[in-house]
Amino acid sequence: MITGNLNRLDIAMLPAPLLQLLTRDELSLSRLQQQEEGKYDLIDDAVFYIVSHPTTDQEANLKSEFHDRYLDIQIVLDGQEMIATSATVSSPHTYPETKPDLLFLENPTITTRLQLERGDFAIFYPGEVHRPTCQVRAPARIKKAVFKVCKHWLAAQ
Repeated sequence: MITGNLNRLDIAMLPAPLLQLLTRDELSLSRLQQQEEGKYDLIDDAVFYIVSHPTTDQEANLKSEFHDRYLDIQIVLDGQEMIATSATVSSPHTYPETKPDLLFLENPTITTRLQLERGDFAIFYPGEVHRPTCQVRAPARIKKAVFKVCKHWLAAQ
């Protein structure tokens, strides 16, 4: 897991391909904030992002997830969000997929909580368990972008 802020990418210590991706002009915080809800393809099926307006909820009402093929870059565009995390899954293929590359865990032990504000991001690599969209103080509608980066594309860069 890597955390940072889009306005301070110079200190985030990102792998070069992720830094090049997030420093593209069209992916600046101000430009992403203007995007409508939807899916945006950047590199075929290897890199894309989804802009949404979810409502945060109590941590206990949400499920923990992880991915096997893609890493997530979760970015808060407006509002506040807490993301709860758990230990990395060592045998991801023992869990059934709910949707393509989406696997849920039932009640894993939460080890860390990250509070994200406007412009903050958290990167979760395949197997890293996360429970996004947890409320900070009370339920709130937020705007966020979730980038999906195929691990095979990243490894080939």
